[in-house]
Amino acid sequence: MTLTDYAVDDVITLVRRPVLPEADKEYREIGIRSFGNGIFHKEPVPGHEIASKKVFRVEPNDLVFSNVFAWEGAVAIASEAEKEMIGSHRFMTYRVNGQVADARYLLPYFYGGPGLEVIRHASPGSAGRNRTLGIKTFGAKRVTLPDLAEQSRVADKLVAAMSGLDRVNSLMSHAELLHPQILASLVPGGIKEVNLSTVLIRVKRPVGLKDDTSYRFLGVRWYAKGPFVREVKQGREVAADTAYRVEDGDFIYNRLFGWKGSFGCITPELDGAHVSNEFPTFRVEASLASLEYVMLLFRVPALWESALARSSGSTPGSRNRLKEQELLAMKIPLPSLEEQAEIVRRANAIIAASRRAQWLSETSAALRRSLLNAAFAGQL
Repeated sequence: MTLTDYAVDDVITLVRRPVLPEADKEYREIGIRSFGNGIFHKEPVPGHEIASKKVFRVEPNDLVFSNVFAWEGAVAIASEAEKEMIGSHRFMTYRVNGQVADARYLLPYFYGGPGLEVIRHASPGSAGRNRTLGIKTFGAKRVTLPDLAEQSRVADKLVAAMSGLDRVNSLMSHAELLHPQILASLVPGGIKEVNLSTVLIRVKRPVGLKDDTSYRFLGVRWYAKGPFVREVKQGREVAADTAYRVEDGDFIYNRLFGWKGSFGCITPELDGAHVSNEFPTFRVEASLASLEYVMLLFRVPALWESALARSSGSTPGSRNRLKEQELLAMKIPLPSLEEQAEIVRRANAIIAASRRAQWLSETSAALRRSLLNAAFAGQL
């Protein structure tokens, strides 16, 4: 495959179409997702709200770069859906020189191919908004492209393959959004509700810390994704004199982030680890409820919202604690143990399907990277 060297300015041309907003007219701005994930539309706004902004019209087939996030692949092609929309001065609109380049080839070339490094070299700074694409520097950079026919052939294959992967990702995203609702629907209505204090029994296993002993300290992930080993410390490295041992089958939560769904249960591999006093632990009253059923309830965002309403402190992001008495005052539906077992069985099937969907999503991302690598190595 023969490659030709071009200056970026010979391949794409910056075109600016200034718009002077009219006070009584409605406008809609675009945004661009990173990593080649396309354009999104912001909510319509009246002209008087953006009167002080510099905005520019976007046209179909523009190759659009976010000058603050181009370095992480915030590049897109405008479609008919963006006709008459606008972008702020942060969105650079280019027209492609059709005699030397195919826009469909340039798009992945810049968001995930050799062109991404060209963008990064033209975007000085450390990270985030400090890495702004230098337009003059970018225009003077060199790119190497195959002939137009080869670009179109590769683009045809990439578009077909990426469309299939995009459909998979769209289905996976939709399923992920529905997941909490499906879990919540498993518990039928009309079941008596009880305070959590009915089924949770507070347990404390204080341990005096020894200077030369190592201790595994746990955290609890948000969104009911369970406990994990946060750090391993020698006793002398811990400010407190006492920690609390946890055991397999404990129910645990983080006082500071109950409102973020920071609930979980201790699994066998975490048995014997330790937590600070910010992580209250409980046993489930086995004659009334199963740990699996209680954990299922805490996977549903409605309980996190209840936790937020019962938390107290300065702000949700800092010291907003869910105290034990507030947790135990929360109400849950309590069917019979047999009904709980059936609900858990059905929930496990849904959770397993969700994990398979996550695997598909991760596989899709890996395939996407492999396709881009093959496309620009002449192997597609």
